[in-house]
Amino acid sequence: MFPRAIEMFRELTVGLTVGKASTQPKAKDTKRDNRFRYSLFKKPTLPHNDVLPPEILIEIFNAAILNVGEPAYKTMANLSLVCRSWREAGRGLELYKVPVTSSKQMDALLGRIHTTPLIQERNRAAIQVLSVQTNYRKNFYRLPELLELCRTSLRVLYLGRLSTQGPIAELLQDAKPEARPALYFPNLTFLSLSRFTPRELISFITSVDPLKLEHLELHDTFLWFDYLVPDKLTTLRFPRLKELVVYGYPRPTNPTVGWLCQIAPNLEMLELSIWRERLPVLTEFLASDRIPKTLQRPRISVRIGKYEDLDPESPDLAPLVQLIKERGWKQWICVHMSCGSWVYE
Repeated sequence: MFPRAIEMFRELTVGLTVGKASTQPKAKDTKRDNRFRYSLFKKPTLPHNDVLPPEILIEIFNAAILNVGEPAYKTMANLSLVCRSWREAGRGLELYKVPVTSSKQMDALLGRIHTTPLIQERNRAAIQVLSVQTNYRKNFYRLPELLELCRTSLRVLYLGRLSTQGPIAELLQDAKPEARPALYFPNLTFLSLSRFTPRELISFITSVDPLKLEHLELHDTFLWFDYLVPDKLTTLRFPRLKELVVYGYPRPTNPTVGWLCQIAPNLEMLELSIWRERLPVLTEFLASDRIPKTLQRPRISVRIGKYEDLDPESPDLAPLVQLIKERGWKQWICVHMSCGSWVYE
């Protein structure tokens, strides 16, 4: 029916009437007919950039910012060159992801925040991904000031010290488990701490919303070996915390891992690093009732000596492999040595 409608409209366009005997169109009419056929099937001339609403563009920009390893302002500087609509839609996303590695960068960031009229009015900075690193000789320069400005919008937070030698200026050392701390992160879903003290670890754990935290990474950040976790900390529950990563080769008997497994009843992924001689203790720990029954993906990194070898049939690793098979877990064991590493899956 559609071809017939086109034919009828063509006849009307070239001046023919329905019911007349069809005649050969003139050359002039043929050109008009070709122009009409082209205009029926050509694509709309409206640019795609004007078709997409700003909300969709913002989601695209957020995905682009998170998938590249550069600050958000560099990514948005490239995206804003596409067209005017992209530049307008991306306005304000320059602070979506911010890395800070020096005091000069911190001063420049806070200077821009304090001179932006909208941020001054709301007293809030819309930073959602923040990464701050510092040397042991310097404290986290002006970090509490920055966290206070962006604490309600933060989703992902990376904080790390390059070394722990020398005196350390602690963060959030006055936080108390029984009361909500002054610096509280209501929307934080991802937290990574590197080389933090035990008191700082407890302070940060109690400063996030238990119903929001989903991923926790600890790099050389543990409780004291003989630390007795108080009842106010053991009663905490993080039902959405499903991924826990602990780096730094702690002892399996260290209270850090046991405590975190206790407050994460729905844990699905547990990643640990350990020395080879501690494999029997780790196997015993994973077989105990301290591990949540929801665990599916234990990821074990084993450190061995330079001239040693380790495979799933080794006497010290075979019991762990057997336990993984019995529990139905997904096997992932990475063996590290000075000259390389390999994985058994």
